[in-house]
Amino acid sequence: MHPCITYSHSHHMQHRRHNMRTSMYSVLLLQLVLAGAIARRVVVVEALDVGYYAATCPDAAATVRQAMELQFYNDRTIAPAIIRMLFHDCFVRGCDASVMIVSTARRSSERVAIPNQTLRGFNIVNRVKKALESACPGAVSCADALALMARDSVVLLGGAAYDVPLGRRDGLQSNPWEVDLPAPFARLDDALGAFAARGFSAEETVVLFGGHTVGATRCSHFRYRLAHPDGTMDEALRRGMADACGLAGGDLPPDADPTAFLDPETPFAIDNACYGQMMGNRSLLQLDQEAATHPATAGHVAYYAASPDAFVRRFSEAMAKLAAVGVLEGDAGEVRKVCSAYNK
Repeated sequence: MHPCITYSHSHHMQHRRHNMRTSMYSVLLLQLVLAGAIARRVVVVEALDVGYYAATCPDAAATVRQAMELQFYNDRTIAPAIIRMLFHDCFVRGCDASVMIVSTARRSSERVAIPNQTLRGFNIVNRVKKALESACPGAVSCADALALMARDSVVLLGGAAYDVPLGRRDGLQSNPWEVDLPAPFARLDDALGAFAARGFSAEETVVLFGGHTVGATRCSHFRYRLAHPDGTMDEALRRGMADACGLAGGDLPPDADPTAFLDPETPFAIDNACYGQMMGNRSLLQLDQEAATHPATAGHVAYYAASPDAFVRRFSEAMAKLAAVGVLEGDAGEVRKVCSAYNK
């Protein structure tokens, strides 16, 4: 689940090169925390309430849903982007909207960390927050808005609807040095440890890896698998990706870093296709491919490859759990007026 991604229709967008330590997981989902982050153990809380805004902002969920639907019908890539943003936020300091803070001349934020430089969707977050502030000033936190937006994204992509308990507060810290997310080629054992530190079992981790059923990733995240084949990638896929990523010559400029859909058949549908790809050696990301054979995860991959309905249901359950990791409540933190800046 943490796998990470850049969402774009263009397969030839140029970006400056990031080194191999860079991690970007599509969709879902999947950038994971390293050992230092694991030490900051974060757990899921139980005190959030679906009816938290019943008195103060009863139309909050409807306001968010309307904005997400409008944006999605103009640009389907926004839904995987919002799911990815939720993951990046919740796995660093918990779900407190710290990833939304923009750096100032005196204070850097998580946004400048390399894994977060390719996050998209802040504009729609700001639009949603502005609408919420207009209807209910000072009521709905940015963290709650993002949790609702992620749920709506799952539904718009064909996933199962799920309840979002509310009452999160926005954090007062956002530090780039705390964004310690391993690359998609990290060892699966490290990924499992990162998820376990946040209360996720191996089965739940595999379910969240299913977020790679939507979105895309950059060639720089799997190019080494193309240049140095180890037998774990289908050869026809390897040759096709080598051509698409410029390893076989062509007209791509030397610094190009094209994108590729993680699930080319149904890139904007939450389904179980990615598990079949894992079992058939057709995963672009090493982390996904390893999940098909690792003793702690192989059985779960096989089960969800054969159980489409079970996956759709479990993915929504896992997303609900993700959105409750390490939240601030009560008097902790604040309710920001603008998601990109702390209150004065």
